[in-house]
Amino acid sequence: MISRDYRIADNTNIIVFDLEWNQPMGGVEYDFDVSKLKGEIIEIGAERYHYESGKLIREESFSKIIRPRYFTRLNYHVKKLTKKTEKDLKRGVPFEEAYEAFKAFCGDNYILAGWGNSDPDMLKVNLEFFGMDSKLGVPFVDLQPMFSRFVGEGASQRSVEYAVDFFSISKSINFHDAWADSYYTGRILKTLCLQYGLSNVIADIQTALINPDLPKDYSFVGTPAETMEGALEALSNALTNCPICDTALSVIKAPFRIRKSEYALYTCEDHGEFFCRSRIKRNKLGLYYASKILRQATSSDIALIDTKYDEFLNPVVGVEGGVVEVEEETLESNVEEKE
Repeated sequence: MISRDYRIADNTNIIVFDLEWNQPMGGVEYDFDVSKLKGEIIEIGAERYHYESGKLIREESFSKIIRPRYFTRLNYHVKKLTKKTEKDLKRGVPFEEAYEAFKAFCGDNYILAGWGNSDPDMLKVNLEFFGMDSKLGVPFVDLQPMFSRFVGEGASQRSVEYAVDFFSISKSINFHDAWADSYYTGRILKTLCLQYGLSNVIADIQTALINPDLPKDYSFVGTPAETMEGALEALSNALTNCPICDTALSVIKAPFRIRKSEYALYTCEDHGEFFCRSRIKRNKLGLYYASKILRQATSSDIALIDTKYDEFLNPVVGVEGGVVEVEEETLESNVEEKE
């Protein structure tokens, strides 16, 4: 288990990595369950940055082409995006060999960083499918929302190339290559440190770290009701405990509603803050139902809660929304009060 008290200290490596993967061909039948391998990794690229004595130093690069075992023909869209060919991939190494080399490159004390949060998931899918230990065992930080926060673009989801252009970083190599994208992402990280202060960036990374071995979201769908309020009430007993240790969550920001969405922020003494959002929809019969998600909160989630709460306090929005009062210390006691 990755501790919520994890801190980036001297002698920590920040491994900025990127993956490219092939996808199944449309209309082709495979002799295995394709849903268990939605993408087969064909390249791992990474840049190792070393944090020591208040400095972040780029140390070394990593690049491995992987010879696919299952999706041996390149999907048209993958070929167009990556500019790779089947001939290129035949010169690659087996996935198991590439991953062991990558692990050795990372070192003993490291965190993973990337642009977007899909790469850790795809890595875990491939590890499991290849019969390897799928537990990554280290924290991961998504640098994409961090860039947007620092440059004042809120929750915008920008591409690597957009950030490279924003910082006027020289585009000397092509994008959509695993090593190239990891190189550019590392340059973006380094530029953030130079412009906004290394200590500020490291502090932001620590608040944004997630455990990639835990599910991204814990979800629940409530029963239908005739009103939106009834749909939300059907969720009142759902996801009220920490999904990791099953203890009652304490309230940081009581549930508040903006139109058809309700937001809240909770905390667990051992596992930190949890972001919660419920969304109200209508089924074919015209009845309302709500779905609820709970996940370990990142700094982006906390910023979203603050933004939405400011929006909720706007009297124009508040007419359509509403606060759900929570007087007790924990959700557990709140549920008892509602019953």
